[in-house]
Amino acid sequence: MMQIAEKAGDLAPEQYGSKKRHRAINLAVNKALTFDVLRQLRRSSAVCSNDAKSCYDLIGHTPASISMQRVGVPKNVVKCLFTMLQDAFHRVCTGYGDSTQTYGGEVWLVPIHGIRQGNEAGPAIWAVVSSPLLNVLRAKGFGCEICCPLSQAFLKFVGYAFVDDTDIIQSAIRDNPQDAIALLQKAIETWENSLKITCGVIVPEKTVWWLIHFEWEGTSWRYASSLERPGEIQVNDIAGNRKTLTRLNADQAYETLGVYLAPNGNSTAQFAKLLSLSTKWADAKRTGHISKDEAWLAVTTTIWRSLSYPLATLRLTKPQWEEIMAPILRYCLPAMGICRNFS
Repeated sequence: MMQIAEKAGDLAPEQYGSKKRHRAINLAVNKALTFDVLRQLRRSSAVCSNDAKSCYDLIGHTPASISMQRVGVPKNVVKCLFTMLQDAFHRVCTGYGDSTQTYGGEVWLVPIHGIRQGNEAGPAIWAVVSSPLLNVLRAKGFGCEICCPLSQAFLKFVGYAFVDDTDIIQSAIRDNPQDAIALLQKAIETWENSLKITCGVIVPEKTVWWLIHFEWEGTSWRYASSLERPGEIQVNDIAGNRKTLTRLNADQAYETLGVYLAPNGNSTAQFAKLLSLSTKWADAKRTGHISKDEAWLAVTTTIWRSLSYPLATLRLTKPQWEEIMAPILRYCLPAMGICRNFS
């Protein structure tokens, strides 16, 4: 299914999840670069980082079936998959054995939908289900437009998506911040209504948004605050109640895809996270007893992976990295049999 969909161009370019040669950190880098471009162009825009509730558990079988058949999956294969999920009896596995009572099967008047957590087909199914939703936003004219200065290539995209973590971005018309807020509200409502068609819903508690706008102070530009440019974005929760989303200023970072990113490019929150990671990890190793080879293996396969993952999105200085690495080197170099005063 994924091979046919990618070859035919049926997957939205904004959806990075489940695709070959697409990593989460690449999407985070693209988001950071977009913030950089908006800052360089001083373009008024609005960005909403939202999370779909129980992504795989709330996929309706009917829209999933249509989406899979759209990219060439035979109808009998789709019927086999979803009939098995709807008719299956589920037991709870405990330390005392499997439960004697079950749920599911024919006792339900309405079959249980959802792909189920752990289903290896889940990521691919969500990719083909979410792509038409992103295409709807593009077809309605929402998104951000950028003209590359050297190649003159014209880019238009509606946001970034990695499985159910999605950022919707909307640039302003005539550089008016109120236009950006109004257009983002319409874009979020369109995205919300599209999710409902697939039986999904936005989680307001896990959703934030920024207004990116610049004010001239006579000698330099600065980001406008929420007090200077008021506005709000609202969505419906799973019960249909109207909720106002949390708004962040341009200097406030929010964690998406494991990286704290702020529109103004500061890395304060991510620096604090990395320093906390290295301190806790080094403290745990200091109180334990491992061999020299195990210490080397622990450094290269655990903490170093955590520290190197967000590197491409950061602008940390050498003194900052020395502060992050200090707890690790202080305790782990002696554990590996290396003099910690060695240059």
